Amino acid sequence: MRSSPYIAESHVFIGSDDGNMHAVNTLSGRRAWQLDAGAPVRSTPMVEHEYVYFGTEAGELYCVDFSSKVRWRYKAKRAITSSPIVHKGNVYFTSMDTTLYALDAKTGWVVWRYRLGKASISTPCIAEDTIFTGAADGKITAVDMRTGKDVWSFATEHQVTGSPTIYADSLYCGSVDGHLYCLEYRTGRLRWKFHTNGPITGTPIAVDGVVYFGSNDHRLYALSA
Repeated sequence: MRSSPYIAESHVFIGSDDGNMHAVNTLSGRRAWQLDAGAPVRSTPMVEHEYVYFGTEAGELYCVDFSSKVRWRYKAKRAITSSPIVHKGNVYFTSMDTTLYALDAKTGWVVWRYRLGKASISTPCIAEDTIFTGAADGKITAVDMRTGKDVWSFATEHQVTGSPTIYADSLYCGSVDGHLYCLEYRTGRLRWKFHTNGPITGTPIAVDGVVYFGSNDHRLYALSA
């Protein structure tokens, strides 16, 4: 299992390399159902309004209900390893086919597509009708959620495989170049960057004025946000 679990409505939802999405009762530990998705599920599921959204390594995004009935599915050109997020009636996700997608969460119809420079496994995040994500071209990109148009992009020195985090008016994101970047999220302007001795491939988290993240130099860092 490379997917992280998601808990909702007293159930744990988790994908697996056996090609299934599993739903397990949190109280009994018994399986409620499993859905054969036909390919490994490494995308962490998202649950919203009694629907479960997740991607597969075959490039399909699924929307299923709590009884495991498939409501719709959308086929991208390559794997969907990032986790989908749902916001204001749309579901957003990136794919290894170099695209950031916005689909109607109820129907699966395409609202817009945004072409990234290279493949992405980064899960997007949202602030003020802007969506932010990273890609293998080393860029952190901001896109207008209403139009699918570019707002800004910031180039790091290597791939961005982790996901950005918004805290206050800043965006925090790591890069394989070993830096944690702090950007002003409305403009993409660099505020500061912090160097570690290894690639940063995970996602930072900020709590109570402190941003926490790990590096492949085997250290966990806590910096003033």
